[in-house]
Amino acid sequence: NINGAARGAIVMSNVFLASAFIFFASKEAGCLDEQDEPIEDCNNKVHGFTPGALVTNIAVISGLLSALLMPVIGAIVDYTSYRRTTGITAATLITIIQAIQIGSFSSTWYPMLILQAISGFLYQVLVLATYAYLPDIARVIGEATMTKHTSTFMMVQFSSQAIFLVVIIAVGFALNTDDASTARISQAINCVWIIICFFCGWYYLPERPASHQLPEGRSIVQQGFVQIWQTMKDININYKNSLRWYLISVVFAEATVNTFTTVSVVFLADQIGMNGTEIGIFYLVVLLSTLPGGLISSFVSNRLNPNHSMKLAMVTLLIVSYAGALTLQKDGFAQAGVWGIFVGICLGWFYPAENLFFSMCLPKGHEAELSGFFCIQHTNPWMVATFGL
Repeated sequence: NINGAARGAIVMSNVFLASAFIFFASKEAGCLDEQDEPIEDCNNKVHGFTPGALVTNIAVISGLLSALLMPVIGAIVDYTSYRRTTGITAATLITIIQAIQIGSFSSTWYPMLILQAISGFLYQVLVLATYAYLPDIARVIGEATMTKHTSTFMMVQFSSQAIFLVVIIAVGFALNTDDASTARISQAINCVWIIICFFCGWYYLPERPASHQLPEGRSIVQQGFVQIWQTMKDININYKNSLRWYLISVVFAEATVNTFTTVSVVFLADQIGMNGTEIGIFYLVVLLSTLPGGLISSFVSNRLNPNHSMKLAMVTLLIVSYAGALTLQKDGFAQAGVWGIFVGICLGWFYPAENLFFSMCLPKGHEAELSGFFCIQHTNPWMVATFGL
């Protein structure tokens, strides 16, 4: 729960940081006037990309790093007793990067943007180390109790995001700050927030013994990729009607959901014309709406099952996403807020259902590498073809 509170603050601080990066990139590209207002239909590029595309490509770089390195991280978690140490290391490095990014100015924004790509990868490492604990918890407490806990976990994270947003928006209004200054304040508060949450969260999580013994003559790096390949073949043969289809579905579901915080910032800024504070308010509406979504997830999962609940959440989110793309127009702040309510309900419904399904369907002994799959599914469409072998 406490780790989720830290992750929630990180996600929201990144929203303000992304707004600042768009501002800095637009300024360097010459897409702002003398009053730092956006110039209509400006297609100037900076570092080879338009400002919005440059910021969204950071998520692509983070995904590629995850695709290349997550198998090795999964092997460390699975074949050593360093599961907790891995999580603590990732949390520490994220905190250091967040502190460095307090110095995001027009002269330093590009190196800070590169650090953001590294931070995105470390966030996935953090999630992997944390999620590797879920199957053990589920086996101990059972499906009914785990259903309640998964909804609670996500509601704590979303609540943390909402509280963090309220604090930053209130400070921004009080000090009348621009996007860049708001981002720096957000990073400073975020550092204090996550230091407290990470310390408390990882203090109570125990170290776990190695799930497997490393084969003689094989390194962790080799075993990481070998084990994943063997596990994928095993899933394709023995779990082809269940776990295989779940992991394939996650490729598409996570691609949609996890890019929301990156792409929507650019969409709201460029297409709707919102500034950083208005985007923060939009996300506050989304996050408050996740609370009833979490209750819906728990209700549907208990009434039906996690499988049906997850599918219904994905279909609903698809409809809501298309509705927003087709109906929202320039300066439509109020309409965007209404759309945000429905998006929040869908996200609050989807995440607990997905996590519950994940924790209940894993074969014992493969928690770490499958947690790695879970973390990088949304960046690796080629896994669909691999599962089809």
